[in-house]
Amino acid sequence: MPRLTAETLRGIWAGATMSWDERDRFDEDTYRTNVERLCRGAVHGVYTTGSTGEFYALDFGEFRAMVDIVCETCRRHGKPLQIGCCSDNTRQTLRYLQYVAQKPEVGAAQIVIPYWMELSDRELLGFFRDLYAACPQVPLVHYNIPRAKRYLTGADYLRVLEAAPSLIGVKFTYAGSHFGDLQEALLLTPQLSYFVGENLLVSAMMLGARGSYSSLVCTNPTFMLTMYDCAAGGRWAEAIEMQKLVARFFRDAFEFIQARGEDMSDPVFDKGLGVASGFVAGSQRTRAPYIGWSDETVAALREWMRARYPMFLSPSS
Repeated sequence: MPRLTAETLRGIWAGATMSWDERDRFDEDTYRTNVERLCRGAVHGVYTTGSTGEFYALDFGEFRAMVDIVCETCRRHGKPLQIGCCSDNTRQTLRYLQYVAQKPEVGAAQIVIPYWMELSDRELLGFFRDLYAACPQVPLVHYNIPRAKRYLTGADYLRVLEAAPSLIGVKFTYAGSHFGDLQEALLLTPQLSYFVGENLLVSAMMLGARGSYSSLVCTNPTFMLTMYDCAAGGRWAEAIEMQKLVARFFRDAFEFIQARGEDMSDPVFDKGLGVASGFVAGSQRTRAPYIGWSDETVAALREWMRARYPMFLSPSS
């Protein structure tokens, strides 16, 4: 499969959840099953090891095993693939990046800037120069998130592109609270492909965004794919109504889970939701210190969804 470009990076990409067994080991069989389901679900691409993919929890051996599985599976299905090569230091990021650079199935690598301490301008640009110098052939997508201490703007990306011309896209998280920054970035750097969360996808596509890295697609892919098709086809009224439904669902689901006293970090929520929907196989376990939902909460959420939001249940549920 060819490497991705800013032009071909678009659509609904599914964030693959990690799979752990009852002894906290990487559950390779269940992981393979879930990637197979995503590929058969007609998503536009698969990506791994962001927050939902628990990048921070893997050792290098597990990372390699994960990459090998998802590469083999996506190759068989002809499915575009991005691998998250994320860490809190340049050396480890390069180790991940150099491993995936050997894989022709990998269309791009998604990276975060080191996040333990905020980077200065010199450190930020040096980080991107180092990645580009090591693997200029691997397209990069930046996972722009406030947790990294430094949230990049369009003006920042103009300078980053000079340091790393291989940058093709941005996962622009928390776009709702940074919508002005998103608008400016789209104007300043139209050569990049910007992705946002599902609850703002249609609004952002009206301005030029090109897709979403989605957790909701891991419940019933049909809804998110239809919403994207409506927006891409200019059927804005229909698409906006679907976006409103997504926003209501997330608001109501958050309230439902919080009322049960459960935790809400990205991997906990996204994996629990996927298991509750019936689409994600295996357990909702997450690696400590993060605590996955109880079986009782997953079962209760499934019944709540059946009653109020059946469109987000897997057809097999």
